[in-house]
Amino acid sequence: MAHSDRIPIPLKHRWRLMRLQWMPLGMFLIAAIGVVVLMDRQVGMPFATGKVNTEIYAATSSSEGVLVDAGLDHPEPFQRVVAGQVIGRLDDRPVLASLEVLQAESARLRLEVAAARATWEQANGRLLVDSQSEWHRRMLQVEVLRLDVLDRETQLELDQVSLQHEEMRLAQAQQAFRGEAVNSLELASAKARRDVILERIDHNSAALDESRLQLVSARERLAEYEAPQSDELAAVLAPLQAAVTTQESRIQEVRIRSEGLVIHAPISGMITAVHRVPGQTVVTGEPIISVAAEHGSYIVAYLKQSNRITPEVGMNVTVRMRSQPQRKFTAIIERVGASYESIPLDQLRDPQRPEWGLPIRISIRNDAGLVPGELVDLHIGS
Repeated sequence: MAHSDRIPIPLKHRWRLMRLQWMPLGMFLIAAIGVVVLMDRQVGMPFATGKVNTEIYAATSSSEGVLVDAGLDHPEPFQRVVAGQVIGRLDDRPVLASLEVLQAESARLRLEVAAARATWEQANGRLLVDSQSEWHRRMLQVEVLRLDVLDRETQLELDQVSLQHEEMRLAQAQQAFRGEAVNSLELASAKARRDVILERIDHNSAALDESRLQLVSARERLAEYEAPQSDELAAVLAPLQAAVTTQESRIQEVRIRSEGLVIHAPISGMITAVHRVPGQTVVTGEPIISVAAEHGSYIVAYLKQSNRITPEVGMNVTVRMRSQPQRKFTAIIERVGASYESIPLDQLRDPQRPEWGLPIRISIRNDAGLVPGELVDLHIGS
């Protein structure tokens, strides 16, 4: 019997068999996948929206004056700075003028004390020895030592201002040396000038400490004698003593102004705004630049009453990044607010409808990679 070919099945019948046999299975698989996706979305539905904190600090000056170029790159927005970096310097000429006035006034007071001593010795004799004359001698010695301390403090402040200049010049030389604008000899010269002032400051600091010890000892020796009831020398020295006390207060004031001449970056981060430029006058406490931290340290969220959850410190929180939805990590609640507050607009589902929530603060892992101001989705208690 001859072999006969099989009769081919028409295409429409093949399609009909596929619909009857395989289509139900395919639909079932698609439905199952859809259910899994919906369940995942429902389970991952955020309880609240959180926002990474933004830390912005202003670099201010504790003195007032004209802002001058610090010799480094001019601060500008989007420029990174390091905590403690010099970003500006005030004109130090008023401080130098005040120190020169202090030196002149100290010299005048020293002459008046010497004149009072000479007058007393001429009237009472240099070799007179009794309790009253010894008290006079020791009181005069105390005033001379007070002037010595004042002179050394003034000179030390002058050296500190000079040190600021030399450190600025050294920073300029180092920057120019990296750009091959100056040679190593010029850099070494700038460093040597700075080191000379540092050595002078060390020497004057040691001498100031010694003068203070001598003053303390002289006051102790003066306390061993009783002051006379009425004394012409004490009456003459009284206004001089008051003037020396005033000078001591003024040197403290100048020291505070001197410390505020150099303005430093408050934190490491990025400059967000420049409020003052060289040539402008700066008032005490006025911001020079604003610096924003490049990393957040915590998340702030607001839980509404409809969430039906009572947050507690130490409770686990699942944080899901909106920029990378597949990435999430576990954090904990660090603090819980005391009362309900108005939720910020950027954390509302509908900005047109104000809502209130209980603020909570959530920790951030160091490797989270969250940007300050970034919004994240939170699932509490997971």
